[in-house]
Amino acid sequence: MLSPILVAQLRRNWPLVGSIVVFLLFLVVHLTVFQTAASRYRLAIKQAADMGMSLDASEMPRIMPPRVFALLSDNSLPAAEAVQKSNSGTLASNLLEDVTRLTSHAGMEVMATEPGAIAQQTKSVQVKAYLRVSCSYSQFIKFLDELGNSGMLISVDRFSVVSAGSNRLVLDLWVTRYILKQMGGRT
Repeated sequence: MLSPILVAQLRRNWPLVGSIVVFLLFLVVHLTVFQTAASRYRLAIKQAADMGMSLDASEMPRIMPPRVFALLSDNSLPAAEAVQKSNSGTLASNLLEDVTRLTSHAGMEVMATEPGAIAQQTKSVQVKAYLRVSCSYSQFIKFLDELGNSGMLISVDRFSVVSAGSNRLVLDLWVTRYILKQMGGRT
C-alpha cells in the first residue's frame, strides 16, 4: 500500500497529479486515434499524387477559366504588332470606332471625338480617347451596360456633365482601352 506521507503529499498536490493524469490520457488518445488517422491521410495524399491528382495547392496546375481566357485572348496582340499599331494610330482609331458604335447603339449622339495619349507599358498598351456626347440618363446607363457586356477591355475613366436640360445631358467622357501584349506565347 501507499505510505501515509505519500498520500498526504498527493492530496496537497492534487492539481499537479490531476494534470499529469489528464496529459497521459490525451497522449494515449493522440497516439492511438489521431496518429493513425494522420498516417492514413499521408498515405492517401501519396497515392493521389502517384495517380497525378495532387491535392497540394502549391503543386496544382493553374487553369484559367474559359471565359477569362477568351476575354484575354480577344483583347491581346503580339507585342510587335501592338507597338506597330499604336505608333500608326490604328489602336486609337479602333477605340474611337468601337466606342462610337456602342454610343450610337445606345441611342446617344456623338458631338466630338478626340484620340488621346497612348501609353506603352511592358505587358500592355493603354489607348485613351475623349468624347462629347448628348444623351438622356437612361441612354448613358444603357451605354455603360453595353460597354460592360461588350467583351472589350474599355473603361470610362471619368465623365462630367457639361450641360443638362430638357431630358438631355451633354457629357464629356474620357475612356481607355487596354490591349495586352502577347509575350512568348503567353498573354
